[in-house]
Amino acid sequence: MSDTFKSTLPAVKCHLNIVAMTFLFIVVAMLCGCSKSKPEQQPPVGTDETLRFVWLADSRGDTLEYPVNTPVMTAIINQIAALSPKPSFVFFGGDQSYRGYIKPSYTFQAWKDLFAPLGSGIPLYTAIGNHELYHQHASYGYLLVNQQEYQNVFSENPANGPPGYDHLAYTFTSQGGNSFFAVLDPYYITKDTVHMGLGGHIDSIQMSWLKAQVAKTRATHKFLFIHTPYYYISDDPQEPSAADTSLTLLWSFLDANKFDIYACGHSHLFSRRTIDSSIPADPATVPPTPAWQNNVVQLLNGTCGAGPSTGNIYETIKTLWNVHNDANTYYFSVIDINGGTVTVKSYGGNTGAYSLVDTFTVTR
Repeated sequence: MSDTFKSTLPAVKCHLNIVAMTFLFIVVAMLCGCSKSKPEQQPPVGTDETLRFVWLADSRGDTLEYPVNTPVMTAIINQIAALSPKPSFVFFGGDQSYRGYIKPSYTFQAWKDLFAPLGSGIPLYTAIGNHELYHQHASYGYLLVNQQEYQNVFSENPANGPPGYDHLAYTFTSQGGNSFFAVLDPYYITKDTVHMGLGGHIDSIQMSWLKAQVAKTRATHKFLFIHTPYYYISDDPQEPSAADTSLTLLWSFLDANKFDIYACGHSHLFSRRTIDSSIPADPATVPPTPAWQNNVVQLLNGTCGAGPSTGNIYETIKTLWNVHNDANTYYFSVIDINGGTVTVKSYGGNTGAYSLVDTFTVTR
């Protein structure tokens, strides 16, 4: 081999290495381009997510001297603490206390402290009820200072609602992106109010905001938390929510967007029913109620301490609406999300052991 050939060999090798590396970069780029050009091959956001949370509402007592049913609440909190796996968070649906303003014997902070045994690793989210706004003298109606104090104490609730609704109306999405959670306030006030329908009302500000929030989510599962039911089961001596135009519009929106669950309280009983086309349309409502199509479940879990409703409930209604209204019995629900399936197990009891009273699934 000549010296000249030897001297050119390193340069040839270097050139070949450059060509090989260039070819490798081109192949990698082509493969990356192919994967980007077929996004439909990628799995939807969060479809493999596993999540557990607890839903309960209405822990109030019946007098100024007995504002919260503390023994029952303590028993239920102990049940929650013993769950395995532990829940990611707890949702409470309003009517914490007989009155929201009983000082110095009761404050929102005192009620919040009942959940301290769960520890900081299980957050508490809340929806406001009508009793949170009451003065100890009922004739005072709903007080703005109560609403403001509620916002101050429950500052861990997200503050992404419309201006002025901080910690009252809010949304958040689970860490894996599979589940969307929304909370509404049907009793929002801007000044002291002597009288307001107990069935509640969703103003246009909240409704427009909710629509914008839902438009941004890609979550498989969607949940709405609110104090008042849409469908009343017992002959409660108050205005039913279905008579309110805003709540019919709200349900129409939830149905169109395939929400999984409308979780509520207010009526002191447990009830669960899938609201589908088997429920006839009602032209008497404004706007007229259509035959619902998308199987939103109304999960009414209305006492974890409040005295059970004594209104008449016919046996046929009890069966159709999966009603549990036993004396001295209180309830909480454990919701498990596993991919496309939501499983809800609801438990009843008092200050001792709790047993399963109802279970159902939602698949999306």
